[in-house]
Amino acid sequence: MSKKLLLITSVIFISSCAATNIQELGDKFLDLINPSEDPAEVADLSEQVLVLSAERGSFTEEELETLSNDELIELAIEKGLEDILVLDSDGNLLNRDEVIKALVESDESGGFTKAELEILSNDELIAIAQEKGLEDILLLDDDGNLLNRDQVINALVDTEDLIESATQELQSLSDDALIEIAEAKGMDDKIILDEDGNLQNRDDLIEALVEGAAETKAAVAELEKIGGSFIIHFAYDDTEIDEVATRVIIEHANFMQNNPSVRLRLEGHADERGTREYNLALGENRALSVKEVLGLYNLEDRVVVVSYGEERPIAIEHNEEAWEKNRRVEFVYY
Repeated sequence: MSKKLLLITSVIFISSCAATNIQELGDKFLDLINPSEDPAEVADLSEQVLVLSAERGSFTEEELETLSNDELIELAIEKGLEDILVLDSDGNLLNRDEVIKALVESDESGGFTKAELEILSNDELIAIAQEKGLEDILLLDDDGNLLNRDQVINALVDTEDLIESATQELQSLSDDALIEIAEAKGMDDKIILDEDGNLQNRDDLIEALVEGAAETKAAVAELEKIGGSFIIHFAYDDTEIDEVATRVIIEHANFMQNNPSVRLRLEGHADERGTREYNLALGENRALSVKEVLGLYNLEDRVVVVSYGEERPIAIEHNEEAWEKNRRVEFVYY
C-alpha cells in the first residue's frame, strides 16, 4: 500500500519538475522510490516551487495566483502584455487581478502577440499564416522567400484580436441568438438541436462562427489589397445607380459568389440637407437600389439593408464637396 501511495506521489512529483535537468530528476526519483527515511517525510513532494515562463506554454489562474507581483510583471512583459501593466512610482503592480485575467485569456485564446511573432523565422510565419487560412496575403519570390513579413505579422495579430473579440461577444449571447446568427450565415448544418429545440453544441457552434468571421476578414483584406472599392456615391436627392457604381457592385457580386460564407450589410447615407426622417428614407432607398442589382446575381438573401441618413457623415464641412462625399452606400461584410 505504501508503494502505491509513493507511486502516485511520484507522478505528481515528476509533473512539478519541468525545470529540473535529467540527472537531478533521476537522482531525486530514485531517492523517492527507495527512501532512506519514513515515506511520510516525502508526502508533500507535489508542493515544489512552481517555475513559470512564457516558454512553458499556458498557465491556470490558480498557478498565477501563487506568483509574486514581480513574477507577474515579468510574465506579462514576456507575453507582450506590458501595455496593461499599471505600476506606481516605485514600480509596484497596482492591477494584479487584471494582469492575471489577461494572462489567462492570452493562453486560452491560443493566439500570438506581435512580440512573439517578431522572433519567428519567415518559414514559421508562412506556416502559421497557412494554418490560419491567410495564404492569400503571402507574397513569396520565386524561391519561396517571404517578401511581406511585416504585413503578415500584422494580419496574424489582427486575426487573433478578431477571434478573441468575436469569441467573447458570441459567448455573451443566448442560445437562440446564436442559432439565429448561424442561420443567417447559412450555417444550418452546424446547428444541433434536441427534440425540444434546445442547442446541444453551443461551444462547437461558437467556434464555427468565429472561424467564419476570421475567414471573412481575410477575404475582405484580399479584396482591399487588390484595390476594391467599398463605397459608391449618389447625386443629390437621387437613388439611381450610375455606370461607375454599377462596376463596383458587379465587383462585389463576384466577390460574394467566390466567398459563399460572407454576408453583406449595405449602409445607406445622405447629406445634411432635408429633414432627418426624409434622409433616413433616402439612405434606405439608396441601399435598396444596390441590393436590387445584387439580386440579379441571386445574392439578395445574403444582404441586409440599414440606413443612417445624415447621422454619420464622413465629411463635416457644409459645402458641396462634403455633401457629395456623404451621399453614399457603404459595403460592410460580416
